[in-house]
Amino acid sequence: MSLSEHPVGSVCWIDLGIVDVNAAAAFYGQLFGWAVATPDESGYRLASLHGHLVAALGPANDPGAPYWTVYLHTADIAASVDAVTAAGGTVVVPPARAADAGVSAAVRDPRGAPLSLWQPGTHSGTYASGQHGTLAGIQLHIDDLEDTRDFLRAALGWQVQPGGTITRQGRTVATWSPRPGTGRSPRPSPWLVSFCVADVAATSERALKLGATAPGLEPNVLVDPAGALFAITSKP
Repeated sequence: MSLSEHPVGSVCWIDLGIVDVNAAAAFYGQLFGWAVATPDESGYRLASLHGHLVAALGPANDPGAPYWTVYLHTADIAASVDAVTAAGGTVVVPPARAADAGVSAAVRDPRGAPLSLWQPGTHSGTYASGQHGTLAGIQLHIDDLEDTRDFLRAALGWQVQPGGTITRQGRTVATWSPRPGTGRSPRPSPWLVSFCVADVAATSERALKLGATAPGLEPNVLVDPAGALFAITSKP
């Protein structure tokens, strides 16, 4: 994908931190048709579809249930990290170069929700083509609308719109909804990654046969065998 397809401030990459990377590679490979490469020195494994990078799987860094990490495209990662901290967030992993691919950083918002940043080098982002097994979009589950809205605006330039979308400079970058259920969300991440599929019902059935479960709180949301949530949709 070109940078124009992942403009500054939009989600450009996703990866899953998980204990059993081999099992995750088998599950998502069978479900989405991904080809998962052999691990690098850190255990990080790139997943591709038709020769295009779509995601990655790697050893979990955080305790508890695994979750899909979202990365936002930034043209200046140092400035983005400064904006996050000025807005009340914290730095978990300071900017670090991944060879020629780019520079990444991990941060948390004032409520502890994880988020990562990516300044592209040779790797511009995920192949979000609308094909089966590619990224469809990101939904943010919000516990406190006012606090989250203020942080996103100050740190990322995002505008939380009343209709359920999140925009930046007039372009939709994500959707949002109140966190399902009652009380503070027990999920390790408020971000829900959604993948395009050719047939929602058939893909859901196949996922269940491969060991996934359906929590039933939200339509088309599944939990992979290791406990990571993801959604499927027929609309890119």
